[in-house]
Amino acid sequence: MRNNFDLGAKNQLNENVRRMREIQRRCKQKEEQKKEPVKILWKSEKYSNVESKIKQDVQKPQTPRPSSATFLRAHSRAGPPVKLESRPCTPDISEKTSVPPASSAGDVKLVRNNFDFIKVNGINARRHAVQRPPSATSVDDYRRRQDELLSHHQFGEVPDYLRKRNQMWQREEEERIRNTPDPAMPPNHRQLPDSERTETLNLLTQKQNDVIGQIQKLPIGADTMRVRQHRQSLEKQLVEIEEAIKIFSRPKVFVRVET
Repeated sequence: MRNNFDLGAKNQLNENVRRMREIQRRCKQKEEQKKEPVKILWKSEKYSNVESKIKQDVQKPQTPRPSSATFLRAHSRAGPPVKLESRPCTPDISEKTSVPPASSAGDVKLVRNNFDFIKVNGINARRHAVQRPPSATSVDDYRRRQDELLSHHQFGEVPDYLRKRNQMWQREEEERIRNTPDPAMPPNHRQLPDSERTETLNLLTQKQNDVIGQIQKLPIGADTMRVRQHRQSLEKQLVEIEEAIKIFSRPKVFVRVET
């Protein structure tokens, strides 16, 4: 039985050698296939003279680096890192204690000052004034004084200082309004004061009356050239005076400032 089993058994050694050689042969075939020249891809004749964009990008000159690339980096000149010295976690308490040891308690001497607290308390008690409640007479006097003050006080009247302050504020407001330029005033002009305007208006009125009197004194029957010219000049002067009176009769008169 044993001999039959040995004869029918498979030779594993020869089988392994055969498989190894077969694997080697396949590897050689693959390497030979790789060594074969690569087939040229088909390319249309229409684009035979067109260069590849990848080639253009590769041959393109590199752009210069920005100026910020030459800046120093953070902590580049700070030097090597500083190592902190290690410190003990718990301080030495024995060096900081100020309490003397218990063995030296027998050497302590109490210092007593000759201070009489009873005498000092007696002096303070005599100096302290006892606050007594006010008497009925003092209360009546206080109420009487308050009633007199209230009886002399004039209710409902404005105090003098408030009246003076209101008058001062009113004068300041009038001065501000007087100095404020009129928005209707044309440039390079000034407003004529009311006193000058009234004085000029009176002069114009007198001049108007004089011209009217001269016109009335002219002879009616005489119709010479000289009389006609004089009458025309007086009438023209009267028209100008009337126009000036209209202007100066306004509440605001603006006069041109000569520069």
